[in-house]
Amino acid sequence: KRRSAWEGGGQGNEGPRKKQPVESLQEPCSMDKLEAMKKAFTPRKYQRIRKMSVDLEMERAKLSILRRPFITLYYFNLMVWKLVLSGIRSTYHRKAVRRSAGLILSLYFSLKVADRADKVESGFCFVSWWVGLGILSSIGLGTGMHSGLLFLWPHVFRVVASVEKCGNTHFETHSDMWGFRGEDAFVCKTDVKLKEEVNLFSLWKKVSLECFLWGLGTAIGEIPPYALCYSASLVGKKNKDFEEAFETGAQKSTISRYMGSWLEWMLKLVKRHGLVAVIMLSAWPNAAFDMCGMACGHFLMPFWTFFLGLVLGKACIKVHMQCFVFLVLFRESSRDMILSFLKNSLTMPAPPLLAGNSDGDTTLGDLISNQLVKQIETMRGGKDAKNIVKSSHSFPSIISLATLLLVAMFIISCIEQLAKRAKEEEDLILLETAAKED
Repeated sequence: KRRSAWEGGGQGNEGPRKKQPVESLQEPCSMDKLEAMKKAFTPRKYQRIRKMSVDLEMERAKLSILRRPFITLYYFNLMVWKLVLSGIRSTYHRKAVRRSAGLILSLYFSLKVADRADKVESGFCFVSWWVGLGILSSIGLGTGMHSGLLFLWPHVFRVVASVEKCGNTHFETHSDMWGFRGEDAFVCKTDVKLKEEVNLFSLWKKVSLECFLWGLGTAIGEIPPYALCYSASLVGKKNKDFEEAFETGAQKSTISRYMGSWLEWMLKLVKRHGLVAVIMLSAWPNAAFDMCGMACGHFLMPFWTFFLGLVLGKACIKVHMQCFVFLVLFRESSRDMILSFLKNSLTMPAPPLLAGNSDGDTTLGDLISNQLVKQIETMRGGKDAKNIVKSSHSFPSIISLATLLLVAMFIISCIEQLAKRAKEEEDLILLETAAKED
C-alpha cells in the first residue's frame, strides 16, 4: 500500500498516476536535485541512488596526490585530453577563428622568410609571459599561483637595484622573462656615463608595461567564474559554488556570518551600480572578488561591460597602486629601515638547523637580514655578488624555498581539481545509468 501511494495511486477512482520521466542529473551529488526527483522513483530506488551519490562524493573527495597519486594522475590525464580535444573541435568549427589563425600564420611566415620576425617573436614572448602570469595569479576560486610575489615584484626590484647601480634608466629589461635573462638585461650602458636624477615617476615608467600586462592577465583570469554563473543563470539553473558562498545559517561561525553579510552587500552593490561597482571592487586587493564575478554572471551582466570594468580596475588602477608601494619599499633607504627593524626585533637565537656554520650567538634577525642582503646583492649583480653566492651555498635561499613551495602547491592544486572534475563527470554517467534502470 505504501508503495502504491508513493507511486501516485490516490484515493477514489483516480487510478494509478503515470510514471514521471527521469530528468537528467546535471549535479550528480546534489541532495537538492535528488529531493526534487524523489517522486519519480520508488522509495527503494531513491534510497539506492541517494546512497550511491553519497558514496561517489566521498570517493571523489579522497582524490589527492599524497593519498592516491596514481588514481589522481589517471583522472588528471583523462581531463587534460578531454579539454584538449574539446578546444580543438570548438576551434575547428568556427570559421572566424580558422581564418584569423590562417592570416596570422601567413603573416608570420612571410616575416620569417624576410628575416624580420625576431621582433615579433620577442614581443609575443614578452606579452604572453606577463599576461600568462597574471592569468595564473587569479584563475580559479582562490587556487591561483602568487605570480606577482614570485615574478613581477622581483622584476621590479631588479629594476630599482639597477637604477641605483647605473644612476639612470637607460638599460634593457624586457628580456627578463620565461625564467631567463638576456645578456644585456639590467646591464649599464657604457655610452651613458652621466648620472641623472631618477624619481619615483621615472621608475614607474620603466616597469609600467609589465605591470599593465600582468594586470590584464589577472582580469582575464576572472572570466571563468563569471562565465559559469552566466551560463547557469541563462538556462535557469543554480550554480553550486555561488549558492554555497551566499548560504547563511545559524550553524556557521561568526567569521562565516560576517563574510556572508559582506558578500551580501557586494551582491547588492553589483546589482545596483553595474560597471561602476565592478571597477570599485576590482581596484583594490579584494580576496573575495571571485564572488563579484559570479554575481555579475548571476545577474547576466553583459560580458564586455564586466571585462571593461575588470581592465579599468585591475590593469589600470590596482596594479599601478601596488607598483608605487613596492617601488617605495624597494628603495635603499626603505630597505635599510626594514633590515634594521628585523635586527632589533628578532633578538632570539637562530635555530641550529638554519644557523649552519654560523656562531652560536647569531640571532634570528641577523640571520634573516644577512640572507636578504645576500639575495639583494645577487639580484643587483654587484662586484661581490659571486663571492656572496659561493659563501651562501651551504644554506638555501629563503626566497628560493618559498618560490618552490608556492609553485608546487599550485601545481598540486591544479592536478587535484582537474582530477576531481573528471571523476565528477564519470560519476554523473553512473548515476544517470542507475536512474534509468528499472
